[in-house]
Amino acid sequence: MPKLPHFSTTPIADAVIESGDIRADRWIIGEGTDSQFEYLVHLGQPRFACKVDVDDDAKVSKLFNIELEAGERLYDFVWLDGKAPDPADLKTLAHAASAALERNARKLGY
Repeated sequence: MPKLPHFSTTPIADAVIESGDIRADRWIIGEGTDSQFEYLVHLGQPRFACKVDVDDDAKVSKLFNIELEAGERLYDFVWLDGKAPDPADLKTLAHAASAALERNARKLGY
């Protein structure tokens, strides 16, 4: 399938998901409409949304959170497919999430 003009011609491995004729970013980063929380959404398997603590001032859940390589912390997970993956898969997801957040920061000029 030809690349759409708004997607990079050389996407980062695993950065885009394809389903039939639809191509979408695997990672979506944004702010809540009714809060100042930053969110990270993963459209690949396992699908989830979570908050991102970038300022060390959030009340991060002590029950379950993931600290990333650059110091961000992911917390308040909503697992869209029902349950969290096993620890080995979480480690892989954490590395990919960290890379996605870094790409987004570079895109924004940070």
